[in-house]
Amino acid sequence: MKVSGELRAEPEVIRLPAGARGRRMLALLVVTGLFLAGTVAGTDNWWPFGPWRMYATSTPPSGSVYSLAIQVRQGADPTWRNANLTPTSIGLTRAEVEGRMPRLTADPGMLATLARSHSRLRPKEPPWSAVRVVRNEALLAGGTPTGQVRSQTLITWPAP
Repeated sequence: MKVSGELRAEPEVIRLPAGARGRRMLALLVVTGLFLAGTVAGTDNWWPFGPWRMYATSTPPSGSVYSLAIQVRQGADPTWRNANLTPTSIGLTRAEVEGRMPRLTADPGMLATLARSHSRLRPKEPPWSAVRVVRNEALLAGGTPTGQVRSQTLITWPAP
């Protein structure tokens, strides 16, 4: 190779040994198999090999958008208030709570764990005497929120 009047040697090509190429090919086949299996039979729990439905679906322009909320009562106050679903408030993220919905539905007493976590993380705030999970349905018209929201209580845990 000639560069500005000088001759330079070609760089040496280093080839992977057959064993290393075989291991890389095996890893590629395993990962590809996991993605294919996740697409065909997986659930969101298989992440990152699951079907990734969140990217494959959309809401109709005049449909509904659903979201979960945690509401709490504090002390003897009968008013339900929305609670923050953050690690600094309950030690979990919203996605972690939503991912546990089948278990929470089967055992509403698990909501007591959120109340205990909140008391431990926020000792200066009033303790939660009751916790409930609410599904909110925001209605759309032409892709724009109508302002109408329907709420349905899915699970309730009252403190003893």
